[in-house]
Amino acid sequence: MTLKIGEPATEARIYKCSRCGNLKAFLQAEQAAPCETCAAEGKSNTWSKTTKRIFTVAKNINKEFAKNRTATQKISDWITDFCGSMLFVYLHSLWFAIWILLNIGIFAFFGLFDPYPYGLLTMIVSLEAIVLSTFILISQNRQAEKADMRAEMDYRINLKAEKEIAEILARLKNVERKINNKRVKK
Repeated sequence: MTLKIGEPATEARIYKCSRCGNLKAFLQAEQAAPCETCAAEGKSNTWSKTTKRIFTVAKNINKEFAKNRTATQKISDWITDFCGSMLFVYLHSLWFAIWILLNIGIFAFFGLFDPYPYGLLTMIVSLEAIVLSTFILISQNRQAEKADMRAEMDYRINLKAEKEIAEILARLKNVERKINNKRVKK
């Protein structure tokens, strides 16, 4: 099967240029780019599959976490997002202003239900702070889990890269040794 320039690759694989034989890796859904050698010569090319596949270690941690969230975690994240917004600040400012205006006698027909020093308001705000801090801690714990997962993924990728670099270095030394042996024989 050939892959034309601009088409998305159907799978993560090493592809071979149909004109010059250069190899190029394309991840799944990555659009095929022109061969650099052929493009420099002004020629177009297609890519054909080789038997070598690419096995990816990396995952999108955000997607993994999003699909595994429980209903409680979704609610906690929503509350934390809302409490960290300016809308939350504006609503609280409006609420406090109305509460204070009602309790200093501006609107006398309501009566004073929480006179200065606003004990009821203080208690409500304190309880709200306790509950909100719990939701924030829950979200921070999830962020810490996500960071740990990212660190583990980075470690795996670094380990795989180190292994592949060691293999490449070994092959280069082998090629260098063969070239040096040919020079000595001449």
